[in-house]
Amino acid sequence: MITPLFSVRQDADFVYIEIKVTHIKAQNVELRADGHIFMFSLPPYYLRLHFSGNLVDDERASASFDLETKSLSVKFPKENPGEEFSDLDLMTKLLARVGEKVQNDTAGGSSTSEVKKKVLIEELNSDHDPDDQDMEDGLTDAQRNYLSELEDAENFDWQITQELPSAKEESLLSAKYGFNLQYSGFLRQTADMGNDINDLDDPEGSTIESRSKERIEKENRKFDPDYYLSDCLENADIQQLIEFKPQLFRSIPQSLQGRATDAMAEIEFTELEKKRMMNLPRRTYIIDSIILKSVYLGLIPLLFGYSYDVRTTLDDHTSESAWTIGKLAANISCLDSSFTSVSQVMIACTRRSLAYPLYRNWELSQKCWDDVYCLLRGGKRAVLKALLDVNHLFAFHDVYYVYSKIVVEDYCAWIQTAR
Repeated sequence: MITPLFSVRQDADFVYIEIKVTHIKAQNVELRADGHIFMFSLPPYYLRLHFSGNLVDDERASASFDLETKSLSVKFPKENPGEEFSDLDLMTKLLARVGEKVQNDTAGGSSTSEVKKKVLIEELNSDHDPDDQDMEDGLTDAQRNYLSELEDAENFDWQITQELPSAKEESLLSAKYGFNLQYSGFLRQTADMGNDINDLDDPEGSTIESRSKERIEKENRKFDPDYYLSDCLENADIQQLIEFKPQLFRSIPQSLQGRATDAMAEIEFTELEKKRMMNLPRRTYIIDSIILKSVYLGLIPLLFGYSYDVRTTLDDHTSESAWTIGKLAANISCLDSSFTSVSQVMIACTRRSLAYPLYRNWELSQKCWDDVYCLLRGGKRAVLKALLDVNHLFAFHDVYYVYSKIVVEDYCAWIQTAR
């Protein structure tokens, strides 16, 4: 578990806790105040704080998440209004386990304090009873061992140790990935949640070079010649997919499919698409000229994965559509942003289309490239239509939503102003 960065302040009636987390899904968050203990859980984050006074978990408690600062603001009322909680600036003491002694560094020196432990069992009569000794003498070895284990369990400290990450550790260990290489820490959240799209062994400790190398190695291992040969020889179903014409491409006028233009007045957005655009983040993107080309190239895997899914599902997305698109897009499944040319992107996408999805057919892959060409010829409006659909598939998935946040959502917003 990861202990998030946090800060605590108070007024006469409430305690306010600010918790830094990269992203949040409301249904996965657990917040609780029980007496002097506050607990926050959002896998892989966990925070437990011990206060000098008691909190109350009632309707006055509240929590909100700030997308800009990526912080969760929590407020709990004090059991005794006006009570002054001590040592809210001593993070080590707040994080300490019950009964654990901690060293407090202050301006006047250092001191040792202990987080008090509640008495769980109180012995009301300590006088020795001879009958108790007779009972103990009559116990078998197995019964004595069992009682000994119970005593050990009672004395064992079940609370996990919490340590705040240092700023140096954060900067050294955090890999940068996603749109404009501006994200880190997001893949930790899905590591234990069945993220089948992710192909990296350690995404948070990876580099641009290591991600590219690992992608190629795993593509080589995943390719199955027998599977590929079977799809080439028995392709009656695949032929139907090749001949299918998706609705999006039917909506692009033929006059626009043969020429590139920015003013696509003929392409109109539906009310649903307009609503999705309204929900996009309003950000100003400052992209370094060194990686600007890589950002543009990152569009292609998304469009290829989308074209493959639309064609293989006959324009009817399934529960596996997000997986299909993410698996075929190397900048999602492998966070690979090392591409420097269109040909490199095409090779990577084609390799993945012949190694991972249900239908692994060369002709089908080439037909998907025709679809990508058609989308790009349709201009930014045609591309945006496809990206909005892709983002919707990821954004509402319990696990894959993270790829909406670090890749697709930004592309949807950025493409509208890209030149």
